[in-house]
Amino acid sequence: MSQVIQPELLVEAYKKIATSTIGHLLDLGHVPQIFPMSPEQQLVGLVRTVRLQSKNASQLRQVLLSCQPNEVLLIDARYDLQRACWGEQRSVAAIHCGLAGVVVLGAITDRQALLRLKLPIFAQSVSCLTTRNEGDSLVEMDIGIELNQFTVQSGDLLIGDADGVFILKPETAHDYLEQFQQLEQAEKLKKDHFFKQQCRDEYYF
Repeated sequence: MSQVIQPELLVEAYKKIATSTIGHLLDLGHVPQIFPMSPEQQLVGLVRTVRLQSKNASQLRQVLLSCQPNEVLLIDARYDLQRACWGEQRSVAAIHCGLAGVVVLGAITDRQALLRLKLPIFAQSVSCLTTRNEGDSLVEMDIGIELNQFTVQSGDLLIGDADGVFILKPETAHDYLEQFQQLEQAEKLKKDHFFKQQCRDEYYF
């Protein structure tokens, strides 16, 4: 059995793997209907799970303070899919805390401001209806999130780009890494071979 790659090295390796490459081989781990705020954004990192179950999201501040640098905050905000729990101020705080990025299973707001910030943000939708400091703030950290027939846990590996999001168990990410790398290389060689015989400018702007 090959030695398991350290999490930090696994993160670095998957920065060179497209989600569509993973989708050539795997179904399990795909997160449907979640996309980045802009196509240029890419996100790879270890997940920290959070579930929000109230209109009041103020406890997300404590979550941010407890996160480790380079983690990806995965917020399950499906309690209210119309209400945005994330915006500009929380993104600024997340950058200050050193997060790699944020993925919201739900809505975000302040879209224009988020596009100007350096933090990758992935979400299901955009909404002008937001959370409010009314009632208790019900936030759980490091809990299992049931999603598309699999359970996401803190420490899982998240890979996100313009085509969507995959979340893999570290052992799965390790076991498939070489196959993904081979697929990436094969696609590159195939494209390079084609454009040795064709004018690239006729196909790309």
